[in-house]
Amino acid sequence: MPTWVPSARRRRSRLLTLAPQDNGGGGFRLTAEDTVDFVNKVLVAEARPLKLAVGLKNAGAVVPSVLSAVQFSVNEQCAEYDECATYTPFIDAGKPVFHIEYPSGAGDRNPVGTASVCKKDGEGTDLSRFSTVIKKLNLDGWVEYCNGLVVATEVN
Repeated sequence: MPTWVPSARRRRSRLLTLAPQDNGGGGFRLTAEDTVDFVNKVLVAEARPLKLAVGLKNAGAVVPSVLSAVQFSVNEQCAEYDECATYTPFIDAGKPVFHIEYPSGAGDRNPVGTASVCKKDGEGTDLSRFSTVIKKLNLDGWVEYCNGLVVATEVN
């Protein structure tokens, strides 16, 4: 076992004890303020000494409050919901946005047609600077890239 594993496990356990607790079934019910505090005060403080990057996933409402602390964003379906402009501050700051769409028909014999999710969303936001992939909702090994390349990796 690498020497860093026990330390990482202790830190992970500590993070879980510091995370706001579930307040009534169905998972964490965090406010935007809870999320901002946890990212800025806890997660980043724990990740930096380990030289780990911290990213934001699907939390557009807090982008302005955590942008300086995180290194990237993962977003699902901002083109479908016309909310990609929310994530452009990452691009403007030189930070990547990893963007995934799950359109119907993904994984069928023919490519989905990337124009609908790789160029602009319904609000006109330029998506060409996002790192976009098209996936099936079951998250198997199939992926379509914006250049039209389709790859299917075997998964067990």
